[in-house]
Amino acid sequence: MTSFRLGATSRGGGRAHGAVRAGVVLTVALCVALSVPYYVRAVDRLGDEATANARANYDDREIGGGHSILAETQALYEARGRIPERATYRVVAGPHVEGATELTEQYVDQFARFFLMPRRPAPDAPWVLCYGCEHPGLDDTLDVVWESPGGVSLWRRR
Repeated sequence: MTSFRLGATSRGGGRAHGAVRAGVVLTVALCVALSVPYYVRAVDRLGDEATANARANYDDREIGGGHSILAETQALYEARGRIPERATYRVVAGPHVEGATELTEQYVDQFARFFLMPRRPAPDAPWVLCYGCEHPGLDDTLDVVWESPGGVSLWRRR
């Protein structure tokens, strides 16, 4: 049986190990030296993003991506403040909202579902968030509770 001793080298092997070690040290040093500028840039970019996030006001943080759907955010804040938490509501969307995007009419009801939780949407709800709709399309048992100049209103069944 052959025994091997750790650290035993054959003739001339010491130089080979020394060259390998030097190569490894040189490679690691080169990698560290090349990555430091990228690391500094990444940390700087994170600082810029944190600053931008810190500048966001309460509405921007709460509404977030809803800004691409909503023409005006005040209507949802009014609805959330006036509709009781256990009540139901429905959203009727139409094309008559100032500042509406192509996403507004199609998705405002889905965003309202998220924003108005724990209130629940229902087709026969006593509360109606009219987002650009026309009153003649609604029945005559509804009274205006809040209305914006931009074409959004909140109605309640008598």
